Amino acid sequence: MPPIKILALLIFAAVCIALILFVLIQQPKQNGLSSSMGTGKDFFGGRGFEGGLVKITTGLGAAFLLIALMLRFLST
Repeated sequence: MPPIKILALLIFAAVCIALILFVLIQQPKQNGLSSSMGTGKDFFGGRGFEGGLVKITTGLGAAFLLIALMLRFLST
């Protein structure tokens, strides 16, 4: 296995674990997703600590997607 693929797999595993942890840390919204569809003020982020968690989770999700695609193309 090439070293770049091993490095990508290690980073991918770290991103997966971090993504799980940051999703579990977030406070649940009692109103559910249907309440945020009417107004977009808090849909893409909040304020303070929770807003930072939302941004970190979004970044980790994007990293997850990009690394998964990179691993797919490295495996061919």
